[in-house]
Amino acid sequence: MPPEGTDAWADVIQPLELSRPSLVGSFPPPHPRRRRWMRLAVRFLLIVLLPTLLTGGYFGFVAVDRYGSDAKFLVRKPNGLNPAAQTLSIDEGPKGISSDDSYAVRDFMLSRDAVRLLLDKADLRAAAERAGRDPFWRFPGWLNGASDEELYEFYLSMVSVDYESSTGVTNLHVEAFRPDDAQRLATVLINGAEALLNRLNERARTDAVQLATAEVARDRSAALVAEDRLTAFRERESVIDPTKYSETILATIGTLSMQLVDTAAQLDVTMQATPRSPQIAPLRGRVRALQGQIDNERVALAGGDMSLAPKIADYERLVLTRDFAQRSLISALDLLQVSRLDVLRQQAYLEPVVEPGLADKARYPRGILWTVCVLVAGLTVFMLFRPTGPAPARAGRRMA
Repeated sequence: MPPEGTDAWADVIQPLELSRPSLVGSFPPPHPRRRRWMRLAVRFLLIVLLPTLLTGGYFGFVAVDRYGSDAKFLVRKPNGLNPAAQTLSIDEGPKGISSDDSYAVRDFMLSRDAVRLLLDKADLRAAAERAGRDPFWRFPGWLNGASDEELYEFYLSMVSVDYESSTGVTNLHVEAFRPDDAQRLATVLINGAEALLNRLNERARTDAVQLATAEVARDRSAALVAEDRLTAFRERESVIDPTKYSETILATIGTLSMQLVDTAAQLDVTMQATPRSPQIAPLRGRVRALQGQIDNERVALAGGDMSLAPKIADYERLVLTRDFAQRSLISALDLLQVSRLDVLRQQAYLEPVVEPGLADKARYPRGILWTVCVLVAGLTVFMLFRPTGPAPARAGRRMA
């Protein structure tokens, strides 16, 4: 039986407690170096090993392959086709290369118009939805919808267009999840760019020729009106050319004047030689007749409103108007021809250098490269933040 009373129990327990070894001494704390290595292992796992495994797992089992199709082309103008004129200029680049049109083609390929063209001609939406399980490239994805605006943003991530001003070459790069999709998209883009240049050429041709054509039509109408007025004058006056008719009258007056002088001289000689000659009367009659004829011709030429002088003035005015209209018409026709030739010289066209290719191997993603980069980055961060300092001293021996 145990002893009765509190003091009796205390006497029994106290010797037992004193005789037992210390419980703390029987379970020593972890070694400081072991704790340090455990912390380093956890950091290595979180900073290096886990990101590397996640990156390798993503690129090895989740990431979808992307195929590229590259094309190169030039935007030229006919006035630069002469090889002898292909001199390089620092400010303008190669002669015959249209930089303005090249920039216009680049902007078109990166525009929403190109997206609409690809939706109509190359089924862009179906090509964008082939990413499958890849969360970063699938369309529509977790963070974006299927709207046209989001499709345009996705399109910009798959297409790049770079213009090299030093050479005039435009580089087109298209990515897709199938090689035939990439090639088809690139081909449709180049065809669309060529159609754009044709529209620009047609617009330039229309704008340049339209003014010259209107001027030709106006001058042609003026020339026809002037010709009609001249014809009406000839029919009304019953004379083809009053100026030539006046020349005939002047020639007649000249002939009659010479005859009058001869006849008058003969009359004088006859009157002096034989005053009673019977030829005097006929000679006087001939002189009067010649003088009357001359007076009549002069009246017909310039003797009043019905004379030929006003008619000549009207005729010359009509001829001057007709000649001016004809010359204006000829000048307008020359301007039209020059405008057409100038438009042809300024017409831009697309010249392929490298056709869109069909890839037989995926270009992206570069899983091994990215995995190695993540590994190197993780090791760098791990080494930078690794605790440095003297190793902790060994703990003293445990007290028994």
